Amino acid sequence: MAAAERPVSASSTDIDVFLFAHATPSNQHPIIDPESLRAFSQLVKDTLTFIPRSAEECLLSPRVARLVYRPPRSQILDLRKFRLSPQLVEFEIEHGVELVVLPSSPSPRPIRLAVFDMDSTLINQEVIDELARTIGKAPAVAEITERAMKGELDFAESLQARVKLLEGVRADIWEPLRDQITFAEGARELCQALRSQGVKMAVLSGGFQPMADWIKGELDLDVAVANHLVLSPPTSEYSFAHLTGKLSSDSPIVTAERKRTLTLSLAEENSVTLSEVMCVGDGANDLLMLKAVGENGGVAVACRAKAKVQQESPNRLNGESLADLLYLLGLHRK
Repeated sequence: MAAAERPVSASSTDIDVFLFAHATPSNQHPIIDPESLRAFSQLVKDTLTFIPRSAEECLLSPRVARLVYRPPRSQILDLRKFRLSPQLVEFEIEHGVELVVLPSSPSPRPIRLAVFDMDSTLINQEVIDELARTIGKAPAVAEITERAMKGELDFAESLQARVKLLEGVRADIWEPLRDQITFAEGARELCQALRSQGVKMAVLSGGFQPMADWIKGELDLDVAVANHLVLSPPTSEYSFAHLTGKLSSDSPIVTAERKRTLTLSLAEENSVTLSEVMCVGDGANDLLMLKAVGENGGVAVACRAKAKVQQESPNRLNGESLADLLYLLGLHRK
């Protein structure tokens, strides 16, 4: 398996450019109009050669299009830098679309492993904030969480600081907490489609193992890795089993580096190349695994991510549903 991280370039291979039009408060039924497609091809005509396809092939749905281009043989095109070029960013704003740029692939795209973040990706909540809410410490924990996900704080140190504030949370909190957890729109549809294709799926979370295990069962995933909390039996201070405010020293903290390592290990264990991996996350803790996959030809997308992550990730999407990822894989509903 080629695990070296390097910018994905396109010199002798075609590239797929996906255009997504997302619903907004002022436009609940967005469409990709033919003028936008013509304008995009005109914009990049000096860089890329359009591979002609029928309108039916280009328009995957009224609001999603896929265009195929070929860079000149002599040109090395860094796909992330291309996506972030000022003229394309301006095009996105002017036409109300988002671009996803990937090495071109047959449809369906040959993805064999999918790796997900959990909090604010597969589910809508940050679990540590919900735990803190049960003992009235949500504001203090949420403030640290927000800064950590923006990349302003060291993840391991910030996690330990937040976990310390959880001392006294009931050890049996997990079952009632599930009632507060909602799955991200499209999460079940996405995972069901991947399962139907025999794709191995993993959740790698900087959250906690009991919730990751539940998510694994609910979405029929294969692997769940998260942090382990230390529990205490009843004491003179707490008359019930509770969290001690410490992380187990027996398991490594799931940092950004750990997520990257786990992604590479899962690929190797399943004889999967990184170009056959899809990786999805939203926080700074996800950037290393997103880059490891995206820079080696895989599908790496920051979904509804923090600003720093959207800027540094190989690709990003801000639509309402994770099911939008199925368009990138050729598994969308026809």
